[in-house]
Amino acid sequence: MKRGAFLLLALAAMPLAAQNAVLVPPPPRSPDIRVSPVAPLERHPRQARAERIKTVDIPQDAKDAGHNGTASFTATVGADGKLITLALKQTSMSPAIDAAVEAAARKLYYFAATDKEGTKVQGTVDVSLSYARHDSDSPGGGIETYTCGDLVREWDWFTGANAGRRKLFWPHNAYTSLASIEGMRSGVSPDRQSMLESRQKREKMWAGLIKRCRKAPERLMLAEVDQPEAYARLVNSF
Repeated sequence: MKRGAFLLLALAAMPLAAQNAVLVPPPPRSPDIRVSPVAPLERHPRQARAERIKTVDIPQDAKDAGHNGTASFTATVGADGKLITLALKQTSMSPAIDAAVEAAARKLYYFAATDKEGTKVQGTVDVSLSYARHDSDSPGGGIETYTCGDLVREWDWFTGANAGRRKLFWPHNAYTSLASIEGMRSGVSPDRQSMLESRQKREKMWAGLIKRCRKAPERLMLAEVDQPEAYARLVNSF
């Protein structure tokens, strides 16, 4: 009898369990794997948020009167992201601007606040919007087309409406700060006294600019500015 046939007869004579033990090796042992618990992700509470827009439009009669400024409202936002209430936080001193900002705030898209677990909750967010003829973001506005007449109207209205409130009229603040800011842009860091003297000098220049603009309301304001390109760049930077 051949050797192969003898081996087959021997296997056939074995019990079935023994055959399986011989023919089917046991599966390899799985390595001992230890799984470390995963720490939960750390979350931080987030306050409510609002769709971002900067400016509003106002009625023409308010524009003709020189109204300009910013109004702020505090919006209470529900866990569903819907506006619940609006409360005036800071007036622009212009009923037209305040009303336009409130109307715009009621139409904004809001995002709910979240707690430290990431659950949406009720929260608040401040909404600040503005109108100014010199602001390039305002409808029909922009310093490049800002006339002396526009300047005089907005300057007279703003200084009268905000007397004693320490509010900044941006074309004026940019003008009186221009020399110091341009110096810093050129790498010069003026000391406090030099900046104060420069501002005082330019305050006198501003008074002269306003006087000239009263006499020529149709002229562009930039035609009366000593550094028109730098001034326009500074005004448009905010």
